[in-house]
Amino acid sequence: MTATPDTAPQTEAPADLDRAARRVDTAMERVDLLDPAAKKVAHDLKAALEEFHREGLVRIVRALKDDPAAKQVLFGLVDDPVVYALLVMHGIVRADPTTTAQRALEEVRPYLASHGGGVELVSVELPVARVRLSGACNGCSQSASTLREVVERALVAAVQGLQQVEVVPAEPTPSLVPLASVGLRPGAAPPSEPAAGPSEAAGWTRGPLLDELRDARVTLWRPAGQDGDGDLAGTSVPDDSDAIALVRVGQAVAAYRNACAHQGMSLERGMVDTDGCVLTCAWHGMKYQALTGECISITDKRLTAYPVRVDGGVVWLRLR
Repeated sequence: MTATPDTAPQTEAPADLDRAARRVDTAMERVDLLDPAAKKVAHDLKAALEEFHREGLVRIVRALKDDPAAKQVLFGLVDDPVVYALLVMHGIVRADPTTTAQRALEEVRPYLASHGGGVELVSVELPVARVRLSGACNGCSQSASTLREVVERALVAAVQGLQQVEVVPAEPTPSLVPLASVGLRPGAAPPSEPAAGPSEAAGWTRGPLLDELRDARVTLWRPAGQDGDGDLAGTSVPDDSDAIALVRVGQAVAAYRNACAHQGMSLERGMVDTDGCVLTCAWHGMKYQALTGECISITDKRLTAYPVRVDGGVVWLRLR
């Protein structure tokens, strides 16, 4: 459930909500100063209260949503910034992913700018976000790779369901450059440049080729050192708990810990419905969004996902 486009929640919260939020932040900072035993009690109490409040809010929202006459009342409540923030905090209403992504980039822009770089959000179509990099971010150096990692980590951490961050080539500015000035003769080919992409030095693990993954299927794969040199898991291996479940839908790939969120059973024989992009566990019929891991059957359940990218026909995973 989301707010209607013409009645989107206000962007600025009222002063009383800001004061309440600051009180919560201050209280949590004080909790972190307690001894471990007291801190655990405080966190357990917080979790219990939030669970209790969420269950009550879910029942209220469900009742209003199921009543045609009360639906408009519900939409009006969601338009209130305080109610909206409360529902988002409890995961009942999802924040717009584009807005969330823009906010995440705003937080890292000062850091990028201090290193001579910049970033622009092109689009968010879950599970993929596309960005355009500029300045020091747009290149093949180790520094540029580090800045790209900052952008990717910020987006994946902030936007629920985001699995891949693609870099859109910067639009070149037309200009005339004499060939002699860059050491080329007319008709000579320019030297090739290394392609920018993920690397093991930047924390990525090289996975299988995209063509090795069957479309609309779950393929088990093990990192190097667990089953040979990063091989696809064979059926002869009895224990698949250490494998990564790779789900391919067209040209998109998602990577999950090989454990259903219901009872931890293997996802290997899961069925993928490409029309609805739904992954169904073969053991008890639990259904998930194939490319985000969000559980459709039970609220608040999801598969444990790993960031994944496809670059030059190679699947790369961040497993740490």
